[in-house]
Amino acid sequence: MRLSYLLEMENPESHFFKVTMNVEDYSEESMSVTMPAWTPGSYEILDFSRHVRKIKAVNSAGESIELSKKDKSTWKLANGKSRDIRITYEVFAHDLSVHTSHLDSSHGYLNGTNIFLYIEGYKDQTAELTIKPWKDWKVSTGLEKVGDFKYRATNFDILVDSPIEIGTHRSLFFNVDGKEHEIVLYGHGNENEDKIKSDIQKIVESFLKIFGHLPYKRYVFIFHLLSEEDSGGGLEHLNSTTIDVDRFIFSPFESYKKFLNVVSHEYFHLWNVKRIRPAELGPFNYKEENYTSLLWMAEGFTNYYGRMMLLRSGLISQKDFFKHFMETVRFYEMQPGRLNTSAYESSFDSWIKLYRPGPNNFNSYISYYTKGDMLGFLLNVRIIEATKGQKSLDDLYRHLYDKYNKDGKGYTEKDLLLALKEITGMDFTDFYTRFIKSTEPIDFQSELDKLGVVLKKIFKDADEFPEGSPYMGSIFRNGSKNTVETVIEGSPAFKAGLSPGDEVVAINGYRFSDRFMKPIREDYRKLKVEKLTDFRSGDRIKLHVFRKGILVELELTLGDPVCDLYEAVVRDEPTERQKLFLEKFLKG
Repeated sequence: MRLSYLLEMENPESHFFKVTMNVEDYSEESMSVTMPAWTPGSYEILDFSRHVRKIKAVNSAGESIELSKKDKSTWKLANGKSRDIRITYEVFAHDLSVHTSHLDSSHGYLNGTNIFLYIEGYKDQTAELTIKPWKDWKVSTGLEKVGDFKYRATNFDILVDSPIEIGTHRSLFFNVDGKEHEIVLYGHGNENEDKIKSDIQKIVESFLKIFGHLPYKRYVFIFHLLSEEDSGGGLEHLNSTTIDVDRFIFSPFESYKKFLNVVSHEYFHLWNVKRIRPAELGPFNYKEENYTSLLWMAEGFTNYYGRMMLLRSGLISQKDFFKHFMETVRFYEMQPGRLNTSAYESSFDSWIKLYRPGPNNFNSYISYYTKGDMLGFLLNVRIIEATKGQKSLDDLYRHLYDKYNKDGKGYTEKDLLLALKEITGMDFTDFYTRFIKSTEPIDFQSELDKLGVVLKKIFKDADEFPEGSPYMGSIFRNGSKNTVETVIEGSPAFKAGLSPGDEVVAINGYRFSDRFMKPIREDYRKLKVEKLTDFRSGDRIKLHVFRKGILVELELTLGDPVCDLYEAVVRDEPTERQKLFLEKFLKG
């Protein structure tokens, strides 16, 4: 059998990609074709078939083949004796995010899971793709190029795991380890092309030092420079990544660091997830959820390494590294959900909780990104301690890569515990039970002490407000008037009956405004918490809120201040053991 696709975009402003799927020498008398329901790396059912229209099938003589819908994502063809089949359809692409597809007069961007049908039972079939760009547009993709606008994929997984940017974008190039790297820039902002290229090359080189080689022939970074209001994020692929960012993120440096952190995170996915993966994450079932309890490692540890490798590549200082890490620790410890959901449960429930958060998520659930980030730190320290400073988390990843990348098999929890024992000589079963499968709190000061580091809790504006802002326990979403997003369980606001959805209009008779709020964390602009610097702990206050259009009065007693900042300070006179451990922790 021979399989090929033709991708056309005859009228970009209509937002429709046209796809022609040619199947030659097909041996069966019926065929089922399916559009995936989700994109690997984004654990959410999105039902991409809802964007398909005008699907038709004909045989080699041009005669129509009967098509019938089998389920929400699958069509059945009654092709009978026809061996050569052509299927045509259109896909509406008007959602510019890292896990969807977009087409307009400025460019075309696509994830294959949103665009290409596969033949059930034949996902391993080699496929060729021909792209017919609009006007003089060019094409950038990690797919193997076999001719002008012609590409080849060894199977469906590879085809859809290679995002494609089509347009008049800019391309920057550099080489590391004899491999070409392309940086695609769609859009304009305050970027410095030379700096972006230089800094990303440093990130690539720092990861090369861990693994000794780069596991691809060519790699493509696709960057969409968008407005601040657009959704951001990144998505990993086997030979590339797509990252959507605010077009003005590139300066000042405090902002630029966020961009570099996402790049570092997504690049590490080359190993963690794409080649060192939980057993459940491949081969993929594209029709339904693929459950795994190991996303805390697959994604959370990637968060941890994203920040760590900026330090090792010289792009941030040790002070910056600890500042970012300690802010994440503070945010983690704010969330009651960390005590109600284990890392194991957080991973398994990602399909129904992470991408579809409810108003009580903060209290009941915690992201495997955040919890896994903390566990990456904890496991790194424990490996260093167990091996007396001779090995680190780097060694675990090298071991897993050598063991599981060769045959393409994924690892299980049992495999992970075995690998830990093989590199440290110790049994980590108790660690796994306590910190992965249960919700035992992490004693961060105890772990930091092994590195000669002290955790300090700080109140901002302490000179003006020495006691700090009193605690109410309400969280607001930025840009939604003063509407409550979440009320922290057990807080004064929770006890007083403040509820998600309440619009706070006044406090003690004064209009409630942005003056009474602050960002929940420095690098997280979406959520805010209260900042009541006009009041003190123990004050009895009145809140007036609109609840479903009715004015309601609540009374509450303000609690003790919650610190604004965690700071990590290296001891002036650490022991030799602490010096050794800290150096291993930072340098691997």
